[in-house]
Amino acid sequence: MTRRKMAPYVSEDIIERAKAAVAALGGDVAHTASMSDLVEHALRREVERLERKHNDGEEFPRVAGQLRTGPSTDKGR
Repeated sequence: MTRRKMAPYVSEDIIERAKAAVAALGGDVAHTASMSDLVEHALRREVERLERKHNDGEEFPRVAGQLRTGPSTDKGR
C-alpha cells in the first residue's frame, strides 16, 4: 500500500483530543501508535460506512483531479 501525505482542515478540539489519545495510549491499544495510524483507521472506517450506506457496499468511483479544499462548511456537520 502506497501512503502519501494529506493536509485536511480539522477542528482544533478534535486534533488536541486525538493527540492526547495517541500520547496516552502510545500503541498499547490498536491504531494508536501514531497520529497517522489513528487517522487512517478512523478515515477507513468512515469511508467503508459511507460505501455500505450509500453505494451498496462498493467502493465509490475514483476521482481524477482535485476535490474542494479549505475549511469545511456547516453542511458537513
